[in-house]
Parts: sequence; C-alpha cells; structure tokens
Amino acid sequence: MTTRMFGERVERHEDERLLRGQGRYTDDFEPHAAQAAFVRSQYAHARIEDIDVSGALDIDGVYAVYTYDDLDGKFAEPLPLIIPHEAIADGRTQYALACDEVRYVGETIAMVVGRDRYVAEDAADAIVVTYDPLPVVGDIEQAAAPGAPVVHTGRPDNVVARVAEEHGDVDAGFAKATHVFDWRFDIERSAATPLEARVVVARFGEDGSLLVHDSTQAPTGIRNGLSRLFDLDLDRVNVVAPDVGGGFGVKVIQFYPEEVLVPLAARALGMAVKWTEDRREHFIGSTHERKQVHQVRVGASDDGRILALETSFLHDSGAYCPYGLIIPVISAAQLPGPYRLDNYRYDFTAVFTNRVATSPYRGAGRPHGAFVMERVLDRLAVELNLDRAEIRRRTSSRTTSA
Repeated sequence: MTTRMFGERVERHEDERLLRGQGRYTDDFEPHAAQAAFVRSQYAHARIEDIDVSGALDIDGVYAVYTYDDLDGKFAEPLPLIIPHEAIADGRTQYALACDEVRYVGETIAMVVGRDRYVAEDAADAIVVTYDPLPVVGDIEQAAAPGAPVVHTGRPDNVVARVAEEHGDVDAGFAKATHVFDWRFDIERSAATPLEARVVVARFGEDGSLLVHDSTQAPTGIRNGLSRLFDLDLDRVNVVAPDVGGGFGVKVIQFYPEEVLVPLAARALGMAVKWTEDRREHFIGSTHERKQVHQVRVGASDDGRILALETSFLHDSGAYCPYGLIIPVISAAQLPGPYRLDNYRYDFTAVFTNRVATSPYRGAGRPHGAFVMERVLDRLAVELNLDRAEIRRRTSSRTTSA
C-alpha cells in the first residue's frame, strides 16, 4: 500500500484461490502421519498424584505415551518467558507437560501418539489421572486480595509485577480541576476462533534436519526456539506457516507445548507426527486476551478540558505469564491515544489466576486503553453537558491545561 493508492480500488490476489477451496492448510500436509492426542487437566488447580498410562499402552496401534517423567534436558524445563521485564521478580511459564500441578482447565498432562487419530484419542481416554484438588482463584480482584489462594505453590501471593509511571504533575492538575470523577471500567477476556485451529506437523529428515508445518503467526520465532531446543544449526530447521486460517494473536505465542512435543515425538519415533487441535481443545487450551479492571480518576475544567487523569488497574495474566507484561504495558502507554494529557499517571498490577494464560491478540493491549479513554470522554461529555465530538476536539487541543 502506497500513498498513490489511497482512495483507489486495490486488487486482492489471494481471495480467489481461498474462495475456490484451493487453500492449503496445515492439516493438509502429511496425511499419513502418525497422530497425536493430549490428556488435558479437568481441574483449574490440582496436584497430580498419579498418572496411570497402562490402559493406553495396551491399545493396538499406540506408538508412544509421554508424561513429564519422559522428558529430559531442555524439554523438562519451563517454556520460555518470551518478553522479560525488570519488574517481574518471579515469572512463571508452564512445562510442556504438567509437572506436579495443573493450574488451569486444559493444561497438557500427557501425549499419546498412535496410528491414527481414533487410536490416539481412545488411548488418551484410557489414561487415568488422579488429582488432589487445590483452592482455585479465577477472578483477578480476588487473586490480588491479601490472603487469596495462590496459583503457584510456594509463592507469597499472585502478583506477577507492579508498574507505575507519571507524566506531568497529576496532583497539581487535580488541584486545579473544578470537576473530579471516579469511574470503573471492566474489560472482559476474549477468545479467538480461527477457521483452522492450531495444527503442528513435524518430520525429521535422514540427515537429521527438522521440517515443521505449523499453523502459527510466528514461524521465525518457532524456528529459532526449536533450533536451540534440539541443538540444531538454524539452517537445519525449517518451519513453514502455510494458509493458517486466521490467527488474530492466538497463534503468535512461542511456544505452545504442542509445538515442542510433536517434533520431540517425531524424532523419538523416526516418523512424521501430526496434531490437529479440535474446537474444545482450542477453547480451553489456547491463550485468551484482555481482562482488565480499571479504576479511573479524571479531573476536568468547566469547559471540558482534562487537567489530570490517573488509572489504577489489574491485569489478568492467567496461570502463566509467557509474554511478561507486554499487554498491560501497552495498555497503559496507549491509553491517551490521540488526545493530549499533560498530566497522566498509571499504575497496574498483573496477577496470576487459574485460567489459561493471556497473550497479545490484535492490538496487543491497545484496545484496552482505547476502551477506557473513549468511555471517559463519553461520560465526561454527559456530566458537563457537552457534545461528544466537541469534548474530543478540546481534548486534542495543544492547550489542555492551565
């Protein structure tokens, strides 16, 4: 897209192929590969007391069964914290297969590889997991409260990190304001539903090179990570993202457990292995986004100019924080949007909850900030009996504070 195309019709080249059913999605590759299926947690929080896989091993056509005890080396370590932050003192990411505890419904506990998906699913159903249920905290305000049940045993609380920043002199701005309002804004979680859910297909070549077809938005990151995990030179790892059927951010994480385990099984078994996520798995096992609660205080003049604004908000990281603080940091930074706030202050607390982890969806935190700021302006317009467009014009002015 260039400036000479503004206002002109722009031909789309990919649509005809997809509309005619000629797309090639990840599940279309390696149709004769062995199939993987996963045992996932039925509890939001529980200690794993025992995993009995004997029933699965007795099923004809089962090639392998894996639990955490079958992993070693780098594969037995927690998955990467993709974007560290200095405020995170004790960040937690999940293991490829749960170690000792599960912390959200849908967490991977065991993997079965079989002749086909029917065999793999039957074998997964035959695995018996014995749980000792633990206290659950699913609400972020509950999770942030003193004395709340902890998501991660051994931690003093559920706080991932606290961050605060101020621009201008917020207290002085409030002192000059003739109107001060306190409002609360809730942004709920959301879950993407792409046309094709997540799929991973892996095969090792005779020369030891690795080929992965992955319904991912981040093939380069996956390739780099697999190179390190398998101790392979980067030029011997090829990760292909074909037609992915939509991503929206749910396919951007690096790694999901399945992206590590499927190649691991392919190497161990010496054959191509495929896993195709079903809709139930996608709903409970793939990352969500959003869920923040903002307490906003705004000070304004009689003519509707914002003299000070502060927000204190909670952010739901879910059971783990693979992307660190990137979502709440962007929310806080982008909240002013196109408007001029001479005096702006924020603080946020990111917390763990017994829910699937969150990751950057479309906008990566910006929709949260925009939601809050636009609602502030709408409410302010009502309170001061001003036109909604006019209050935005005044807030965009270069002279918003006295």
